[in-house]
Amino acid sequence: MLPKQNVILGISLLCLGLLIAPLYDALAKYLSEDIHILEIIWARFFSHFIFLVPLVYFIKGKKLFFSSSSKHQIVRGTFIFLATAFFYGAISEIPLANALSIMLVAPIIVVFMSSYILKEQLNSFKIFCTFFGFFGTLLVIQPGFEEFNFYSLLALLSGFCYAMYLIYTRKVNFSSDPWVSLCFTAIPGAVIMTLCLPFFWQSSPAISQYLLMGSIGLVVILVHFIFIKAYQNAEASILAPFHYFEIISNMLISILFFRDIPNIIVCFGILCIVSSGVLITVKQKV
Repeated sequence: MLPKQNVILGISLLCLGLLIAPLYDALAKYLSEDIHILEIIWARFFSHFIFLVPLVYFIKGKKLFFSSSSKHQIVRGTFIFLATAFFYGAISEIPLANALSIMLVAPIIVVFMSSYILKEQLNSFKIFCTFFGFFGTLLVIQPGFEEFNFYSLLALLSGFCYAMYLIYTRKVNFSSDPWVSLCFTAIPGAVIMTLCLPFFWQSSPAISQYLLMGSIGLVVILVHFIFIKAYQNAEASILAPFHYFEIISNMLISILFFRDIPNIIVCFGILCIVSSGVLITVKQKV
């Protein structure tokens, strides 16, 4: 077990990253109105790659960049590519609230899978906090599942892949430089989408749209570096309930920019989400 003060740092970093994360989903949703979703996925990974990988490779050198953990890094990068591709595919056809609620099975998967892959201790308290946070999430977004279709299945697959990405992030953090880990977050997706680019490119984006597509990569770099540092300081099963904090950050954006004031049920859901995180935090201090 890591020192308790490091666990609190990990929780704080994760919440900070989740506060920023909705920005790149919002950019992707906005751009999808005029640009094919596959082109947006390519832009998300290629911009991340081109802004960071050459610089880090030059600074760190080949020996540090490629190590014994590289195979796990590739698996990890492939999982985040699949999670992103499935989620962007889902939100192109179904409401964001529905897709996000389905995708947020990820923390539940993390809690259970971390005991098998990472050998972390699984207890009833972690399980309770995770499901309590998920219950609060459902109250906040109040999704409608009358038409669970192919795109809903994509959101579910996204949740599974995202959970595996988080678990492997914790796994590689024991042996890898965080900047190298951040590079491998982009490499598989950038390579795959660039090789396939001639087969799906069909848009003629304006300069402003190209700039927005590039900015997705910059936001992703910031958010995922914060995630990597968070998972260096706390176990995956401890951090899992805090991923529901992303719902709160989405709600804050709705209030600040769209004047969408939540009702009582939504406020109760937010209280449940916050409570699940506070319980975990207090447990680490006692």
